Amino acid sequence: MSLSRHAELRHPVEDLLDSRVADYRDLQEKEGLRARGCFVAESRHVVRRLLAEPRFPVRSLFLTDAAACELAADLEAIGCTAPVYIGSRALLSDVAGYRVHQGCLAIAERAAEPTPQSLVRTAAEAGRSLVVLEELANPDNVGAIFRNAQGFGVGGVLLVGGADPLYRKALRVSMGATLALPFAHARAWPQELELLRAAGFTTLAAVVAGEGDPVEVGDIGTRLARPSRFALLLGTESAGLSAAARGACDLEVTIRTAGSLDSLNVASASAVLLHRLQAP
Repeated sequence: MSLSRHAELRHPVEDLLDSRVADYRDLQEKEGLRARGCFVAESRHVVRRLLAEPRFPVRSLFLTDAAACELAADLEAIGCTAPVYIGSRALLSDVAGYRVHQGCLAIAERAAEPTPQSLVRTAAEAGRSLVVLEELANPDNVGAIFRNAQGFGVGGVLLVGGADPLYRKALRVSMGATLALPFAHARAWPQELELLRAAGFTTLAAVVAGEGDPVEVGDIGTRLARPSRFALLLGTESAGLSAAARGACDLEVTIRTAGSLDSLNVASASAVLLHRLQAP
């Protein structure tokens, strides 16, 4: 796309009530965009990653002039034809309903989600493991776990309820990992555990030390053989995994902690567990 064409796509916005940026209004309300089949990405890093993911078509961008200049090469590289609305940092924040720190927002369309069967099959064929999140409602934890999962080479995430990975906070905390890592929602949980087992995954339930008789993760790869392909189940920090999920897993694993602290934050625990389980 030529620089002149890129300039044609830039549209100044000065009015808080401008209908062209209606999609960006009151973004703290979670369900409106989702009901319309789209989501918002924020921060220059995340928007740059969004532009590099063709499966999420970009509807528009709402940027400060500085952010538009910084992203110009990325927009040109993909031949982006979505309108780019330019406003002041204060206007972006007023429209969105919260402080937009980097002056950078984009609205994109949701891609068709794979089925659990497709997710499991693709990961198995690639020889990669999976993470399963059961009812994790905190978008910060969900985003951080996606980032950890991508960092340790996981093939995808199976979701049982919980927070939307494309909700703006989860997406921002993940640093764009929820755009890159495939995910699917379980529809008949915990029956999908049989699907995982049939595909050759060892199902591992992460539990708090002192509950039941779990294996300490440090013993995997030393005292116990490391599974070639696993599905790591993580539950909420308050209740943990459901009894049905725990009972259906092949093995319960835990992280040894010091003193009276019985567990780590679930996102931190995911990093420790994945590092140990993926170690050569």
